[in-house]
Parts: sequence; C-alpha cells; structure tokens
Amino acid sequence: MKIMGIDHGTNYAGWATMTKGKPIDFGLKDYSKIQMPKVLNTIYQDTYDMIQFHKPDVVIMERPVHFKNAKTVVALVGAYSMVTLAALHNRVRFAEIRPSELKMFTGKGNADKETVAVEMQMLFDLDFDEIAIPVYYKRNDPKGKYKIGDIQQRLFDPSDALALCWAYYQKHIKGVA
Repeated sequence: MKIMGIDHGTNYAGWATMTKGKPIDFGLKDYSKIQMPKVLNTIYQDTYDMIQFHKPDVVIMERPVHFKNAKTVVALVGAYSMVTLAALHNRVRFAEIRPSELKMFTGKGNADKETVAVEMQMLFDLDFDEIAIPVYYKRNDPKGKYKIGDIQQRLFDPSDALALCWAYYQKHIKGVA
C-alpha cells in the first residue's frame, strides 16, 4: 500500500509518500507568494497533480483542531478542503488522523514539531535539513543578534507529512494501537 501524507497550509505544505513503512519521497510546496483565494486553486491543482504522479492508495492528513483566529480558520479549512477534493477527484481514499494520535506514533504525547522531525530523521536516517528546511536570515541584524546565513526558522512541513505517513502505517497497516 502506498501512503501519501500531506501537511496542508496556505503558505507552505509538506508532502511525503511511503510504502511498506519506508519513505519513498517527500518535499515542500511554497505558496507564500500567492494571495487568497487564488492560493486555494493552486493547492488543489498541485495536490491533484501530485496524486496523479505518485498514485497513492490513500491520502492522509491531520484533522484540523486548533485555530488562532478567523483568518487562520478560513486558510486551513480552505487548504484542507482543496486537498480532500483533489483526493476525491482522483478516486483515492482519504483519511485523517488526530494530532494526539500523530504524536503518539511519532514521539511523546506532547511532542513539538522539532521533536517529531528528529524522530523521523533518526527512524529513517534522513538529513535533518531536508525534512526540517532551514530558512536563513538575508540581512544582518543591526543589533548584532544574528547575521546573514544564520537560521531564522525551520519549515517542518515535510517531516510532519512523513510523520502522517508513519502514523497511518503504524495504526492501519501494522495494527499498533
């Protein structure tokens, strides 16, 4: 069975594919320069094309549960809906996993994104910078706190997508409770 995990978002979306409990491929989609509502169409088209290319048996996503504000609700539910629609239009089974289940299968119950990424790195012997993509400062801080080339943040979307695949595999294929 081929599993595709998608960590949906309107700025960045991570994706990964897995079969027999081993990663096949993973990556990051950058939507950060596309405004709402056009980004929703792009998410749909990208997801539809990825499903056509990778031909998964199931697309797995994290069930959206936490929202900071109304703008976040619209964005995340919109992205979630576009991924779901792309799977349906490709006649591919769609499944979701709760955040608590995801953390149970990928670390501790209160694991943060970095902990999940480290778990995926160690479990599959992956390059951390490929699954937790660094974003670098492009200018020096006048106060000297950081300089060009320092890591500003990491995009954990690919590691989250991989974790979705792993959690689904553990729960539904191996039957680990």
